Amino acid sequence: MAATEPIRDKKQLKELANYFLKKGQLRNYTLVLMETYTVLRISDLLRLKWSDVYDEERQAFRTHITVTEQNIKKERTIALNPQPRDEAILKMTLY
Repeated sequence: MAATEPIRDKKQLKELANYFLKKGQLRNYTLVLMETYTVLRISDLLRLKWSDVYDEERQAFRTHITVTEQNIKKERTIALNPQPRDEAILKMTLY
């Protein structure tokens, strides 16, 4: 079985995100952005729910998320960078 390596080149990450955006795959585009800015594994990101990142009562995005990392079972609180959030919102309104 071959080992997988993360993409470390920023240009390649941007190309991957843009590929998904051009294909209209906003979910995958947003996952690439979130993975880049939070440095979480994809398995941890996939377990997030909308309510984890968006507060319906305040009608606003949360500034932090708390996740239990699957591989080490450790709970982490991570600040959400406004850039990927704002980019994803902008792209969703355009499509």
